[in-house]
Amino acid sequence: MIDFHNELAKFDFFTVDEDFTGFHHESLPILKVFNSTFQRFCKELNGANIQLEEVVSLLAENNESEKNAAELKKELNKYEEENLSLVRGVVSILDQLEDLYRYSLQHEDAGWSGQMRLLWNNTAASLVAHGITRIEGEAVLFNPQIHAVVQIKEEKNLPHGMILEVFRCGYLYNAHVLRKASVVVNKNEERDESNE
Repeated sequence: MIDFHNELAKFDFFTVDEDFTGFHHESLPILKVFNSTFQRFCKELNGANIQLEEVVSLLAENNESEKNAAELKKELNKYEEENLSLVRGVVSILDQLEDLYRYSLQHEDAGWSGQMRLLWNNTAASLVAHGITRIEGEAVLFNPQIHAVVQIKEEKNLPHGMILEVFRCGYLYNAHVLRKASVVVNKNEERDESNE
């Protein structure tokens, strides 16, 4: 029986065919270049994986930051609503003070009305320090953004749209209208037409 392994071991393929030997010598540099290119590709792939992990980590941090920002915004809105509720409560107390103030002006007692005017003005200054502005506006022209008409009167010697009286003050809170002032407005079409 023939031992193929022994027979093949005795046979030298490279000495038999010169063309095959040439290919054998040419394939080694190609394999070396392929191997170095493959190693460089692996290094770049490893670097890309590290960068990708950093991007994923930053994205996770960004998502966490956005989640925290949304929670903080929700918390801030809650506090703003509570503040607005407190301000509305203060306005209802101010309405009672306004009733007392207007009553004191109608029933002229020098000492009493003078004290009420002082209290009324000091209260306005304190309110402004906390972002609350009182809307009054006698002897100014009607502004539909801050005034609500509750009555119209005709005064011939005053301009059309002039506020004659304030029934109830309005209030602004940080430039947001809480309530418009309830006012009496002059209607003088003759004077308005003469100005045109």
